[in-house]
Amino acid sequence: MPKARTPQLRGYPARQALRASAAGVVVLLGLMAATGTLGAGPVTLVLTTVPFAACAAICLLHAHAGGPQRAAWTAAGAAMATLLAGNVWAAGSEPFHTAAGDYLTVVGFLLLYLFVALLRQAGHELSGRRSVFNGADWLDGLATTLGITALACVDGRDSERIGVHLAGVLVFVVLILLVTAGRARLDRTQAFVVAAFAAACITQGMLALQPYAGAGYLVVLSLALPTLLAFAPTPEPTAARPSTPSIVAWPTLAVPAFFSVSSLLLLTIGQSGNLPALSSSLAAACVLAVFARAGLTFKELRDLRDVYQQARTDDLTGLPNRRALYEHLDGLSSGSLLLLDLDGFKEVNDSVGHAAGDQVLVQTADRIRNVLTPSQVLARLGGDEFAILLPSASLTEAVELAWRIHLAVTCPSRVADTQIRLGVSIGVTDTHLADARSGELLRTADIAMYAAKRQGGGVAPYKEPAATATVRRLDPHLSPLA
Repeated sequence: MPKARTPQLRGYPARQALRASAAGVVVLLGLMAATGTLGAGPVTLVLTTVPFAACAAICLLHAHAGGPQRAAWTAAGAAMATLLAGNVWAAGSEPFHTAAGDYLTVVGFLLLYLFVALLRQAGHELSGRRSVFNGADWLDGLATTLGITALACVDGRDSERIGVHLAGVLVFVVLILLVTAGRARLDRTQAFVVAAFAAACITQGMLALQPYAGAGYLVVLSLALPTLLAFAPTPEPTAARPSTPSIVAWPTLAVPAFFSVSSLLLLTIGQSGNLPALSSSLAAACVLAVFARAGLTFKELRDLRDVYQQARTDDLTGLPNRRALYEHLDGLSSGSLLLLDLDGFKEVNDSVGHAAGDQVLVQTADRIRNVLTPSQVLARLGGDEFAILLPSASLTEAVELAWRIHLAVTCPSRVADTQIRLGVSIGVTDTHLADARSGELLRTADIAMYAAKRQGGGVAPYKEPAATATVRRLDPHLSPLA
């Protein structure tokens, strides 16, 4: 039986041909650089355009295939085309660095940032998370634009805009952090993208340190970015996985942190008057955008804290709920637990209504709270059931406090011109009788509470069953020590 073929993407032969042409040109230029025959003539110019053009075409083929990554690969194709235009413009002019060529390069950097941002959004969509740009994303993009442009306006030696290369180094470092942040391992696409950005970062750093002319190996190294991106595959769709994105992470901190530092350094240098006015203005605007981004982050953190607090709080009484009680139990080393249930509460709801019943619960919570100290935790578990956690309290101390709570709760109260008097059953246990971490503390307190109900209310401490309280003796005839 013939082996089934793996389905290929549409345009697969064209992709292979374009990748082969890009790789072939890089190998050829590498050999020319090694033999010293790589010059700055028109042949070199034509050859260096091939990898960029091939990568742009492959990215557009990826985008044409559709899917969540369509916008990302469109941005990557536009970035390669823009970088190609900047290189051609710069190579055909004198001096080598011109304003138009450098600005096209800066636009290419921004499009690469957009590519990574859209790629991250597509990854969220593939993993089942919501994929929508919010205010923080737009502020990150604004800070990136202002920070890159401010650096690009810095003049260097011999009419070179050294700031373009410094901006390139900073951009590719940030992009590598954005791709790798929060990932234990990279897939094939991310690995190729990170390798491409690392090569581009090294290239930009070397260009900032020495003139471009006469460095043939830099020409070859500069082509690693489009060549590696050309070989980056589009990842296969995966099944949706539930996940909870973090607000504070490297993707949140990398962009504002890096570009705020660079802009502040530029403003410091500008105090000496050696910085163009445009660069100083853009750097100041970048710092303002970073401040706005920081304010938005603090707002998100505050909202997250409020949501977290609401998830741990009972809506009616404002007390900690069952989830919060379990968190306190997890951190308990020694102490006691009281479980309290109101007797006759159902009759209150049936006779005077649920609204009056809610008032009774609020009054009960206030009465119990007045008896407790700040270190003792009162929680409402639901309905008319409350729990009181007493850290470091012995069983005897807990029973004594339970009777005080019993006296406070059973005092008559008046709700809607109706006098109400409820009974209460309280079960008491401590960590010497049960393990708090395993939930046994709640179980034993529940057993004790129902024992109190059977005796007509009041307080009942937990008592171990006789079968488990006595020590089992081994039959000497069966014991291996006999």
